[in-house]
Amino acid sequence: MQSVANGLRYDLSYLNQVFQGNNEMVNNIISLFLQQVPMYVKEMEECVQKNDLISLHPLAHKAKSSVSMLGIRDMETDILQIEHDSKHLRNLDRLPTLVGRVRAHCDLVYVQLKMVLERS
Repeated sequence: MQSVANGLRYDLSYLNQVFQGNNEMVNNIISLFLQQVPMYVKEMEECVQKNDLISLHPLAHKAKSSVSMLGIRDMETDILQIEHDSKHLRNLDRLPTLVGRVRAHCDLVYVQLKMVLERS
């Protein structure tokens, strides 16, 4: 089990349980995350730059399941908040900060998960 305490920002326990330790399936989910989520985060940043905050909701929704399955708790909390606030047009002033934090989490986790795939 990985945790923030040991410097890792993800936890593969859920995936290992679901796929009963099948590393190929776990690696497929990690690969999907690496392909898709940074793109969603980039699109979120573009929405913030254009002040199109209502468009954050579908992007956060798309990223949510990958982030959740990989046990990226810090990022998941921010993604859920972005999804909720954007959908309900609440707390719009804090969305740019949340998107910035999601970018920082994504960058860190990206490097860590890439290393997981390289070791496999």
